[in-house]
Amino acid sequence: MVNWNKLTIPYLEKLAKECDISFKNSSNKAEKIKILLNAGIPNAKLEELFNKYLAQYQASKGKPKVTKKKPIKQAVKLEERINLLEGQVKFLMSKIDSIEVHLAKERTTKLIGGGYNISNIQNVIKSKVLPGDSISIDEIISITELQKYPINLIEKSIIDLIDDEIFDVSEGRSIQKIKGNIGRLIRR
Repeated sequence: MVNWNKLTIPYLEKLAKECDISFKNSSNKAEKIKILLNAGIPNAKLEELFNKYLAQYQASKGKPKVTKKKPIKQAVKLEERINLLEGQVKFLMSKIDSIEVHLAKERTTKLIGGGYNISNIQNVIKSKVLPGDSISIDEIISITELQKYPINLIEKSIIDLIDDEIFDVSEGRSIQKIKGNIGRLIRR
């Protein structure tokens, strides 16, 4: 004996479609089963179709259900990517800052050609100019403690002091200029 309740409504509809039966106004399972049984189809054929669709139904029960992922809104996705990029930029900027600090320390203690220490030149210049005062490039070059250093090392140390934001620059009235336009240094 066939237990029609084992089939779900979609499989009952597939079975009916194969037998050219339509469930026009029937809405529940019991009515659909009644229509199938009263359709005049031989019992052997009905049982064969029942077994066919029952096997399909049982095979489909063993398969995991495929759930569709809901699409993420593009705005949310874009916002997440922007936040990630901002984090990466902050990280890179912190690395660049640490490299600049390291290079600044290395630059001031580094011995330059001839065994001269550029930090000595910078210390002499800083000791001659108090915060808020200014000095021309001509005056710097004429400092007696700096006479033993080559002019290119004095210029390099001045540029390093400017880069380290210890001095501001102006054109000034100096005869000698650094980089063609720096004639006066103003201590911060």
